[in-house]
Amino acid sequence: MGAFAFSIQAPAQSLYEKGKIQINKRKVLDAYIQIDFRFPQRFQEDITYIEEDAFLKWQKTGKLKNKHKIKLKLSKFEGFTLENGKVFEVVSYADLTKKKLGMLPKKLCLERIADGKVKAYKLYSHTTGKISHELADVVFESKMNKDYLLIDYIRDNFQILVQKVGEHKNPRNLQSANLLTLIGDDDRVRTNYDQNHYGFRDQFVERQKFGVIVNQEYEKAFLKMLNDYNGPGMSTAGTD
Repeated sequence: MGAFAFSIQAPAQSLYEKGKIQINKRKVLDAYIQIDFRFPQRFQEDITYIEEDAFLKWQKTGKLKNKHKIKLKLSKFEGFTLENGKVFEVVSYADLTKKKLGMLPKKLCLERIADGKVKAYKLYSHTTGKISHELADVVFESKMNKDYLLIDYIRDNFQILVQKVGEHKNPRNLQSANLLTLIGDDDRVRTNYDQNHYGFRDQFVERQKFGVIVNQEYEKAFLKMLNDYNGPGMSTAGTD
């Protein structure tokens, strides 16, 4: 399967997650938001949510008419927070790794895994349209067998984007970021990184061979370093 093959079966997803949608600074909606890792583009771009009465009906029957599904465009909300602690935020992102001139930033709703002086986000791969051969194989296998194959793969193969407040206008892929710009102004954290105290130095060097896609082991080591840099209470990673 390649460098990022998976071996652990993912827990079943509930499809609709209870949370709060931040429309603006003053308005918040209670909702059940569709989080389907078979199609991450459906919650990273425009989102779909249902209200509580529709959710209760869906729980009983497993079915729901389209009239109960409410779509919300990225321009109409700022982000959302799930009951499990995960935070999603609308950001503008231009893929600098593709080296295309004149590329305009695109709005996406991404899972924020760290906050503070350096923010970090997870960008999951789309599963339709132009996708990698490896992902196409997983999509095919999941259709022939079980959906958890694709869900597990998506959860363990993603991009990490970073944005240092005051330095970066928009988030950028971690693999193309300058680590000295991110954490170099903290001598203690920089020394710990150089000595591989967090386990991230080796991860960072090794994963550069494989491009922009990283996995949960990489994320864990990175967040250990970043949370030390940002300070206590700055991690926003929730639970699955």
